[in-house]
Amino acid sequence: MLLNKLFKDAPELEIEQLSIDSRLSMKNAIFFCLNGIKYDGHNYIEEAVNNGAKVIVYSKEQPQKFKAIYIKVPNVNNTLIKVANRFYDEPNEGITKYVVCGNYGRSSVASFINYYINLKAKCGYVGIMGIRYGGMELNSSYPTLNILDNLKLLDTMKKNRISSCTFEASASALNLQKLDSIMPDCFIYTCTDRNSSEFQTSDYYSYIRRYLYTLENSTKVIFNIDDESFEELNDCVEHYITYGTSTIADYQIRDIAVSKNGIGYKLIHEDETYNVKASLQGRINVYNLTAAIVALNTQGFEMNDIVSSMIDVPCVEGVMEKVDEEYNVIIDSAYDIGSIEKICEYANNVKQKNKAIGVMSINASDGDKRLEKIMEICEKNLDIIILTENESLDYEVMEILERCNRYTHSKRVLHTAQRSQAIEVGVEIMNKNDTLIIVGKGNERFLSMGLGKEFYYGDKHYARKFINTRRREENETV
Repeated sequence: MLLNKLFKDAPELEIEQLSIDSRLSMKNAIFFCLNGIKYDGHNYIEEAVNNGAKVIVYSKEQPQKFKAIYIKVPNVNNTLIKVANRFYDEPNEGITKYVVCGNYGRSSVASFINYYINLKAKCGYVGIMGIRYGGMELNSSYPTLNILDNLKLLDTMKKNRISSCTFEASASALNLQKLDSIMPDCFIYTCTDRNSSEFQTSDYYSYIRRYLYTLENSTKVIFNIDDESFEELNDCVEHYITYGTSTIADYQIRDIAVSKNGIGYKLIHEDETYNVKASLQGRINVYNLTAAIVALNTQGFEMNDIVSSMIDVPCVEGVMEKVDEEYNVIIDSAYDIGSIEKICEYANNVKQKNKAIGVMSINASDGDKRLEKIMEICEKNLDIIILTENESLDYEVMEILERCNRYTHSKRVLHTAQRSQAIEVGVEIMNKNDTLIIVGKGNERFLSMGLGKEFYYGDKHYARKFINTRRREENETV
């Protein structure tokens, strides 16, 4: 595309690329000097020119000493969005975008939406599990792409006839304006956990509020009315849609039933009642599933069809995932206190007259306050607690586990340094009607030990291995 098609009164120069990374080869490219938290693109103009940039878009006064066309603008971010949309032929048009934010539940809500749409058409996904669209699966270094890469991806998706895409977004990603180039048709906020590291290490709500103010009036904004975030955020938009157990919610949740076999509840909207069932685990998935249903309904999908299709919706791998039909063993990647509390409460709620057993991860970096809170949650909800390694050096593990003794007076706490052995112990001591939760790693295939990451077959692998061993031994005894 010619430069004068992108910038008024610019020379007639052929542009082949747009770039925000000075390290990359960029033949006949425009380099945009973005000003980030750690790096300022204005400091890398020379490197960009050496790598092929022909045009520099900047906002801070610069000595124009390198051979390039310099274009000064008030705001480089805003200019990049406008130019990139034109360069990629308006990639936002013709594709429905769902942006999901919140301390937890993001991956589940995004995946549930993705699952349903893929039954009808082609839907992409960008988030913690990578990038997926049209049969393609790509790993990504970051769960949220930058401004330019998001537009490039939308352009690629459109060319591959992808009709919709779900984007996971953290508050920090919104603050860094990574999703400002996405013009969402639907924004969903799940819930807040004040104990989460994300909440405690950032000006959390102000980040989300800034983003909400940028949304167009046509964007459907969805809030969980039962969560504190509703009161914090609802004044940022003129119109919003709510879901929850409150009687004033637009989509009202009623008669929740949670069991080892899944969840069931009534969802009331516009005086119609829908019976929702799914094989998902835990009360939190009632909210996650409802958020997905609401988002889909706001985009024109029919409620009865959504609800009937969600009966078979799969869980996100490694998130409240049941690994065996006979034994109620659940793996989950929970790390933040709120997530740990919810999965422990789930185990306590479904155990009935049986036991709730937990394999719980402890880290070398865990402070005394965090350890005390974890042990308080475990003792309240679990009958047997098995503490084990997660992200620690070998020699530190037992020392860390011993620290936990300061915060428990229970004889129900076992210490097993090696993670796979802790899972084996959990499977061995559980009865068939008990519930075993394995918390901390989810679907991760590594342990951060010693000098780096060590390969680990995964919690699911070991849980299934030991369940199968136990099943085989029981059959031999019979």
